[in-house]
Amino acid sequence: MLTLYCLGNPTLKHKQNRHNAGLLLGDYLVKKLNLNLKKFKNFKLSNTFQIDGTQCQIALSENYMNESGNGVLSLKTTKLSKSDELFVLYDELDLSLGEIKIKYSGGNAGHNGLRSISSKIGDNYWKLRIGVDHPGDKEQVTRHVLGNFKENEKKILNNLFELIYLNLSQIFISRHLSNLGI
Repeated sequence: MLTLYCLGNPTLKHKQNRHNAGLLLGDYLVKKLNLNLKKFKNFKLSNTFQIDGTQCQIALSENYMNESGNGVLSLKTTKLSKSDELFVLYDELDLSLGEIKIKYSGGNAGHNGLRSISSKIGDNYWKLRIGVDHPGDKEQVTRHVLGNFKENEKKILNNLFELIYLNLSQIFISRHLSNLGI
């Protein structure tokens, strides 16, 4: 089983924030794949679906970003087996808007959601980094990630999400981005 765990802040107030890029992608995929969600204490979990014969599901975080590890730990201990794989989808300041990168394991680059997850389950999981741009000044980072996407940025993001949807197998099963132009 492969679980796509989507990070963000769960409140309506934060719905369109840059920090919610992971949750926004998760919502997009749930709609495009016509999945249903069941609510648990720390996450919403979709029914299973297949990508090239691999059983998959999508989990949407119900925790604030800084507490993301609680949801991931809860999911791993109640819904996953040891052989199941986790792919965390999240916003990344060090990538341009419209850019994604895949990474396995390693550090959290100052991302509080990843820091929380790693403190609960370690660093050995897949990551889909979704670029949201850096504001240029580290004093502006909090304001930037908690700011809403502008209309022109939403268009770029929706185009990226459609490209991800059309290439689910290449991104999440083969785990490479070559030939996608992103």
